[in-house]
Amino acid sequence: MANDGISRRHFFFGTLLAGLIPRAGFGSVPSLKALGYQSPNEKLSVAGIGAGGQPFGDLRQCETENIVALADVDWVRGEPGFQRWDKAAKYKDFRQMLDKEGKTIDAVVIGTPDHMHTHAALFCMERGKGVYVEKPLTRIASEARLLRSAAKKYRVATQMGNQGTFARGHARCVRDHLSGEIGDVTEVHASMSRPSWPQG
Repeated sequence: MANDGISRRHFFFGTLLAGLIPRAGFGSVPSLKALGYQSPNEKLSVAGIGAGGQPFGDLRQCETENIVALADVDWVRGEPGFQRWDKAAKYKDFRQMLDKEGKTIDAVVIGTPDHMHTHAALFCMERGKGVYVEKPLTRIASEARLLRSAAKKYRVATQMGNQGTFARGHARCVRDHLSGEIGDVTEVHASMSRPSWPQG
């Protein structure tokens, strides 16, 4: 879901320019960018709940932004993130991270084990932070409805990682199931050619 309000960057940029337009108009003095000025609002300040494994991969997709804080209960598993973004503040408890670093955080990448997704996302949204949450978003439907309501109430941007779910094969399976063409489904087997974590 996208934020319905004016973006923070747009607001600050507009406010900044309102007081900086040269009296003789644009072009009468060198631009701020030409003078080397870069607004701190041009990049998001991103935190990670989880710093190793899947969250590490997700955070690497954000490293054009500022990675400012990381929380991981398992500092051995989180070591790749802690090393890569060594200037980021480090925590074991994401609640403490948000309490202490909240003013500097714009958005949070959540890649914890599944049972924590709802709790962590809600905690972030209540504090006005945009969230990217790995799948599955929630364990049960009521948690999904809770997060949908929170996103609307707190007017934050949200996204869930759903890599590959719009592939043609997935859509065909859903269509065949919903049409009744394959009958009642009582058991499903799934396999992976390249497991990215230890599996039986």
